[in-house]
Amino acid sequence: MKKFVYLLLFGALLLSPAVPPCFPETLVLNDQDQWQSVSDLPEDLALIQNYLDQGKPKKANKAAKKWIKNNPDSPYMDQALFLKAQAQFDRKLYYQAFLDLEDLLNEYGTSKLFIPALEREVEIANLFLAGKKRKVWGFIPASARTEAIEILDIVAEHWPGSELAARALMTQADYYFQKNRFIEAQQTYQVVVDQYSKSQYYQTALRLNAEASHAIYLGYYYDGSSLEDAKFRYLQYQARFPDDAARIGVGQRLDRISWQQGQKEYEIADFYRRTKKYSSAKYYCQYIMKRWPDTEWAQKARDMLEKYNL
Repeated sequence: MKKFVYLLLFGALLLSPAVPPCFPETLVLNDQDQWQSVSDLPEDLALIQNYLDQGKPKKANKAAKKWIKNNPDSPYMDQALFLKAQAQFDRKLYYQAFLDLEDLLNEYGTSKLFIPALEREVEIANLFLAGKKRKVWGFIPASARTEAIEILDIVAEHWPGSELAARALMTQADYYFQKNRFIEAQQTYQVVVDQYSKSQYYQTALRLNAEASHAIYLGYYYDGSSLEDAKFRYLQYQARFPDDAARIGVGQRLDRISWQQGQKEYEIADFYRRTKKYSSAKYYCQYIMKRWPDTEWAQKARDMLEKYNL
């Protein structure tokens, strides 16, 4: 991997203030993990970096395309692709930059630029999720949030099990959650919980997995299975992180779930009562009283049994 750093070499003003100033020198890390001057690289490849340093990404991109075409077997090809991606990124052609990074990742999996390339792809995805547009044909702006989700999937596929993959998946899930796409959020948080238990994101993923499951529930007219899912996941979180569970009020959230479950079952009982299916109404009333005895719905169920002599 060729890692770029910029070292400012200060001239010592020992003899005269008229000593000309020194300018930053671009260094790269060679295959022997030794720093070398960009001037030691092929001259035309070094020129690409110089264009980038000078804020001329269009020239850098043109030079990189020419270099890649003329040097197909060069040991510096991964670096050339990275520089080309940087040129596209600086031109705000983010999707084109992503495609260049993909060429690097797919063809040069052992490159030392592998991780920086993945980090840059995550950055591109974040820009798209934040509203930056993809430029179709280089000039037509178009929303790229769908592409951002795909990019994050690709990052996780390139380096499964890594902390970067976990971060990419969390970025996906958080986006879904913010957009009220709770089913997709829950599913993605679940992947982090199942496959990244040692990640720094595990605790947050476990909590948000429960919250997303709870948010899926739309009311007593709808399927209530997500309430049981949310309860199970909150209990998991409470068992694993009791102090934080107490801090964020997991106990109260579990009480809320019980209340919602009781409400749903009561509405079913009342439906059967209204349609004169009294044996079914009685069954649900008794079930509510047994399952949620301390809720208002248990009292309502008792009242129904007494009022209608069920």
